[in-house]
Amino acid sequence: MSKTVLALGEKHITVEERNGVLVVDGRQHSADIVRLTEGEYSVLLDGQSYHVLITATPRGLTATVRNHTVPLRRHTLREQLTERYASKGTGEHSDLTVNAPMPGLITRILRHEGSMVTSGEGVLVIEAMKMENELRAARSGTVKRIFVKEKQTVEKGDPLFSIE
Repeated sequence: MSKTVLALGEKHITVEERNGVLVVDGRQHSADIVRLTEGEYSVLLDGQSYHVLITATPRGLTATVRNHTVPLRRHTLREQLTERYASKGTGEHSDLTVNAPMPGLITRILRHEGSMVTSGEGVLVIEAMKMENELRAARSGTVKRIFVKEKQTVEKGDPLFSIE
């Protein structure tokens, strides 16, 4: 069983495969997907046939179905958690605070206050249920403040670091 969140343009769709049944946003569909060539698929969904073309562009992936092309992006669990627990500021130059997505123990601090970070770069590591999770910068900027120390326990929602 695999669960994926896809961003099709502005719309987010949760897709899950359960024992050969495709579940899209909680609704079950009978589906048969056959890969024809690299990036080209034949999809039979609830008796309807679709030709799907996935193309890599300089801006990312696109999906073309029935002459409609939309940007396509797969949201990983890490990206979903970062988006959910990042307190978004009001503008591009406002501070962004990242909060703990789960209770855990801060095991390593990878960047310090004043460090420049790029989007996706690791800032600290939190251990939860014997798994280490690297929390990454949701955008490029400067680490303004680190609210925690190594070996400190945190609760879900506690502020961890901010980026300006």
